[in-house]
Amino acid sequence: MKKFLLINIWAMLIGFSLLGCQENERMLYEEKPAVYFSTVTEKDSIFYSFASGLKDEDVVSIPVRIIGTSVDKDRSISVEVDPVSTAKEGVHYKNLSKSVVLEAGNIETAINITVMNEDLKNGDVKLILNLKSSEDFDLGYAGSLKAKLVITDQLVKPSYWDMPLSLYYGAYSKAKHRLCIQLQGFDFPEALDYAVIADYMSYGRMVYSYLTQTPIWDEDTQAWITADWSPL
Repeated sequence: MKKFLLINIWAMLIGFSLLGCQENERMLYEEKPAVYFSTVTEKDSIFYSFASGLKDEDVVSIPVRIIGTSVDKDRSISVEVDPVSTAKEGVHYKNLSKSVVLEAGNIETAINITVMNEDLKNGDVKLILNLKSSEDFDLGYAGSLKAKLVITDQLVKPSYWDMPLSLYYGAYSKAKHRLCIQLQGFDFPEALDYAVIADYMSYGRMVYSYLTQTPIWDEDTQAWITADWSPL
């Protein structure tokens, strides 16, 4: 009798457990999808520098992602400019859409902004974007709903210089950075593209070869920059 009761109790517990799991799954899949910035948080800043002098305009893309599943129709992600932004539309940026399309079948897209090299002599400007809830999406992870883009005409040390660029170019300095732009014909992008690591190895050797013949003077450190590293 006791054995029979124990079996019944275990059966009931397992049944309740299965019902609970099914209910959680139902709530998970029926919950409204949410959107968030997938590569930056409110503590991060994205820098775009015109210091190379190679461009007067460029496009910055800030990835956004959803919590939820893809569907077979286009959906809209809403974004607004935070009023504390110092960047001015039509002067420092343009072509910013307040509604970004997430195409059918996708769970990730990007907010594209054209930045312009105008009126930066008095200092950097900041464009702060806030995601907004919409008919299609709620707001996702707290802390990943705001993105800050800093537009400047000063050189900005790439966030990935210490690793891995230092392996190919040695220690960072603004003087060496300017030389890299001069020899390469382009500045380092804000995010590292691992597909071009081999190119950086080649360019690093080119910078090394130049500095073995022609050291350059660094006004910031008041020192000569030489080929003082071993390129890979």
